[in-house]
Amino acid sequence: MLERCFSAAGFHIEHGFKLVGAGFEVVLDGYDPAHRVGYEYLTTEAGDRVELTPAVIAALEAAIERGDFHLLLIDELEVADEAELELAAQRFIARLPRP
Repeated sequence: MLERCFSAAGFHIEHGFKLVGAGFEVVLDGYDPAHRVGYEYLTTEAGDRVELTPAVIAALEAAIERGDFHLLLIDELEVADEAELELAAQRFIARLPRP
């Protein structure tokens, strides 16, 4: 669903994109390197909580604040269902510069 939302907005999503920066090295669910836009849907099943520790999330958020990239980080515990996840994605995408 996230890929569909981002692709419909004109982003070219690569799956399993390795993003490296100061204090983090993560494999994202989806990322458009040309536009520096992506997403990570954190789930227990995928082991995301092991990779995305509080320190790694803080480093990612610092990079986002610097404008290094735009990244939708959303935890499965923060959304009730797929409709809520889609709404969060649409709101995030609406704030992005268009490709």
